[in-house]
This record gives sequence, C-alpha cells and structure tokens, in this order.
Amino acid sequence: MRENRSGTDVLDMSSIDPDFDGALDRYQRGDLDGAKTLCQQLLQQNPQRLDGLNLLGGIAYRQQRWQEALECYETIVRLYPRCGVGQANLARTLQELDRLEDAVPYYQRALAIDPRNPEWHYNLGHLYWDLGQLDNAIAQFETTMQLEANFPDIRGHLALVLLLQGQWKRGFAEYEGRPVRHRLPQTFPHPERIWDGSDIAGKRLLLLCEQGFGDAIQFVRYLPMLAQRGVRVWIRCRPPLVRLLQTVPGCDRVISTEDPLPHWDAHALLMSLPFLLGTTQNTVPTTVPYLNPLPVSPSPLLPHSPKVGLVWSGRATHRKDKDRSISFEKLQRWLDIPDIAFYSLQKEPRREDAEILATESRVTDLVANCRDFADTAAAIAVLDLVVTVDTSVAHLAGAMGKPVWLLLAKVPDWRWGLTGETTPWYPTMRLFRQRRRGEWETLLEEVEAALRRWRWHPAPVNTVIF
Repeated sequence: MRENRSGTDVLDMSSIDPDFDGALDRYQRGDLDGAKTLCQQLLQQNPQRLDGLNLLGGIAYRQQRWQEALECYETIVRLYPRCGVGQANLARTLQELDRLEDAVPYYQRALAIDPRNPEWHYNLGHLYWDLGQLDNAIAQFETTMQLEANFPDIRGHLALVLLLQGQWKRGFAEYEGRPVRHRLPQTFPHPERIWDGSDIAGKRLLLLCEQGFGDAIQFVRYLPMLAQRGVRVWIRCRPPLVRLLQTVPGCDRVISTEDPLPHWDAHALLMSLPFLLGTTQNTVPTTVPYLNPLPVSPSPLLPHSPKVGLVWSGRATHRKDKDRSISFEKLQRWLDIPDIAFYSLQKEPRREDAEILATESRVTDLVANCRDFADTAAAIAVLDLVVTVDTSVAHLAGAMGKPVWLLLAKVPDWRWGLTGETTPWYPTMRLFRQRRRGEWETLLEEVEAALRRWRWHPAPVNTVIF
C-alpha cells in the first residue's frame, strides 16, 4: 500500500496484473481518464477486483466525482470488510462531503485493522477537530506524532486545537513547530539571528509577518510592549499593510516584502511573540486602539443615522471557508431595519453576491476604491458598528477599538475559543456563535434582533453594547 496525503490511499497490487500496472501508472502520471478506462475494462472481467475498485474510487475522488467514489468504496467495504484502506478511503470521501459523523466509524474500523497508520490517525484528528471533539482530536494528533515524529504540519495542527481548547501555554509552545517556523533557519538570512526572547534592549528586532493579513493585524499589538523594553522594533510585511502598520505605537520602521533588507540585529516571526513573551489569557495586551486610520477628509455621503459596515465572506480558498462565509442574500433582511444606514466593507465579492449588490440600493460600497488596509481603516473610522464574519476586517475594526460584532462557526478559529461573547484579544468585540454546526439562520436572527435594539442606542466610538 502507498499513502497519498493529498487524497485517498491507493492499493499497490501492480505485480499481479500488467493491465492494472498500466492503469496505476496512468493514475500516477495524472492521466485520470486513461486510468479510468483501463480500470473499467478490468472490472468488466471481474466486478469484484479489489485493486480495480479502489483505484477507480481514487480516480473519482481526484476528479471530485463524489458519488462514484462513494459507490466504489462502499462496494469494497461490503465485499472486503477487513480491508483497512477501503474503510479509510470511504471515511475520507465522507469527510470531503462534510458527512463527518458518518465518517467516524469507518476511520475507527480502519484503525482497528491497522492501528499504526499515521495518516488515518491524522485524518480522524481533523474530523474530530471539525466536530468540536477536541480531546479526541488531540489524542489522534498525539498518536500521529508518536508513529511518525516528522509527519507534515502535525505540531502546528496540534497547537491550534490546544489553543482553541484554551491550553495556551502548551499550544503556543507546540506552535513553534509549525512548518514556517521550522523552516525559518533555512529560508531567511542569518539563522543565527533568530530571537529567543532574551534581552535585546537597544537592538533592532525585525519581525516577519506570516500567514494572513488578519494574523498580522492581531499580533502587532505586541510592538508597543517590545518598544517599552527598549527594543527598536522593525516589521516586514506585504505591501497592503505597510501604510497601516506605520501607525502602530512603538514601531520604529515598516519594511515591505518588496524592499531590500537593511541591517538588523535579531529577527522573529510575528506569531511567535505570544510564545516568546509568555502570553496567557490574563496577559494579552488589550489596549485599543493600537492601529489608527490616516487622516482623510470627512465623507459627504454618510448620513446622520447610525452607520453599520458589513462583511459576509472571506477568502474562498481558505480551508474552512464553508464554515465562515455567508452569502450576501442571507443578510438582506437586515436592510429592512429602519433608521440604520448599511455599508459594504466586502472586498471582491463573489460573483453571485456582486450580482445582487449591483441591484441593491440599500447598501453603499465603501471599499471599492480602497488601495490597501490604510484606506479600509479610513472607511471603518466613519462607521458606528462593524458586523463581520471571521476575516481581516474583524481584526482591523477590533484593533481600531471600533464596536464590532463577529459571526462565528460552531467550531471557530483557535483565537475565539468555543464559548462566550467576549474575547481577550479585542475589548470592543462581541461574539455571535452558531448553535449547531453549519446552521447560520438562528445566529442571523439573533444579530437582527440585536441590531434592532442597537439602532436606538448606537454605541459611541470605542465601546460596545451587549
């Protein structure tokens, strides 16, 4: 058997039949249609061929023909119940279809057959994570590490579950094993300059932004703390953040990733700061605003009525986009609330949303001409409230000290935890949580009711009403 970490496992029985060997070769070279034709020919001769059924299922999986994949793997499980690969592949396909509860027993059966398969423990860990069964997820990830210490991404994913569960000390320590941190000595100049948290007063510390824009906005909160320790803080970020991060107190210099590097004394990844500085739930830097909009002329378009900015979707390529994005159509009923002016902060709306927005006169677009996050901050500055899903705008509004309502999935990103309406990261943020996984309707009704109450007493700047 070979393991295929980008999809399902493939049974390698090529020594038995040269025709199957040809099908497997085409599959490996990406000629899925050719491999499918050969598999179908083999199965016409013997419809119960295990290798043919499994490879045909793998082809359908890679082509995202989910029903065909399910049929192949269900046939294997029925005919060959002791085939762990078939059990695991059926589970993986159900997982892809978001049928998480259905997938669990098949992974369990696969692991009962082969308990030392790290791939299956890893996939089951992700399944438990998505279900919010964090103790089970942690156990599966720990088993994966025991079986294969260098399993890709395992420490980083274990860390995120620990952090979501509230185990910050261990979580931030494990997060230092994430791939970008692990590779830092090889990928960034002068590995001997990686900062270990020791006293570097008077030295130039270069902080490297990593991952998403929201992550950078969240963790630049530590720059004033470092500056108070006498550190000359420099930060290197992508161009859309440069002008915004120049407003962070204690930031000595902002360097674009497109600019050459001047001399520096030590460097660290921005998201390593909680670990290096020993952050706990009680020591999060909570002073807001720590980001400020650049001066702009007041907009003549904004009325005197309470002004609410809306964001309903994140990056479509995000691994958990379906858990955090909503269609604009679901929010349209809010627009009937009287005495509130609504504004879109949504960058690059998806095609179906853009089509609706083009005919929706009750929403004004504030970000169509925004060049970067400094412009977005200026747009947020004229609003009274921001209502958003989990995107960089949520972090930006929170970092500016704006009242912001955040709409969260049942199992959200690690930084929001699993319970509660407040977060230590942003004192002016209110969290609205799904009650059931994938069910937005109840949450949206709760937000609508809250908006109707809020319109009579809109919160002043830098406060939030619960």
